[in-house]
Amino acid sequence: MRTPQMFCAVVLCAAFAFAAHAQQSTTPSAVKVGSSPAMPSGMSFSYDAQRGVISPSGIQLKTTTKKSDSVSPTSGWIDVTININLRQTFESGTTFHCSINAIGGKIDTDKGIVDGGIENSNTFATMTGPSSAACKVKIPFWWTLSNDPGADSGLIIAYGVAAVNTHDEVEHSTLQVDGIENLPANGSTSNFKFTVDL
Repeated sequence: MRTPQMFCAVVLCAAFAFAAHAQQSTTPSAVKVGSSPAMPSGMSFSYDAQRGVISPSGIQLKTTTKKSDSVSPTSGWIDVTININLRQTFESGTTFHCSINAIGGKIDTDKGIVDGGIENSNTFATMTGPSSAACKVKIPFWWTLSNDPGADSGLIIAYGVAAVNTHDEVEHSTLQVDGIENLPANGSTSNFKFTVDL
């Protein structure tokens, strides 16, 4: 059954949510303080599968005076692979699109404030078999973080996958949210793998 073209926002609450599908983080080092922080209260994501856009809500970037360029930034790469298992039959010519939203930095889970950045990336999947496909993106980041050694830090990844037919209609989409991962170490590449079914 085809989903109408005006299909837009599938809203899933991300509070205390962890991805139910297989995931693997190969980040070797952590910048977290204390135990793993909870997801920010009231945080959620919406996914406009038609436009391939994930939008976070209930979270704000910290607004402060401009940070000095002399402060060393935390920078590196977030390398994400999404393996897609095709569990249903799609129209001939259907393409599979992936959207990734990464929120990272110092996270105030009580107020939903992040001192860091929000990164977005989109790509089309490559077929890896008759009933499988994969999206791979490498997202650069460059965040100047406040010097607050007592603050929790981390990385939250939301990822959406949509099957779009030749009429630009979304046949099926999914939005999932990973739990809080370790903040990537400065100068490193953090690798994440997720699996979704469509």
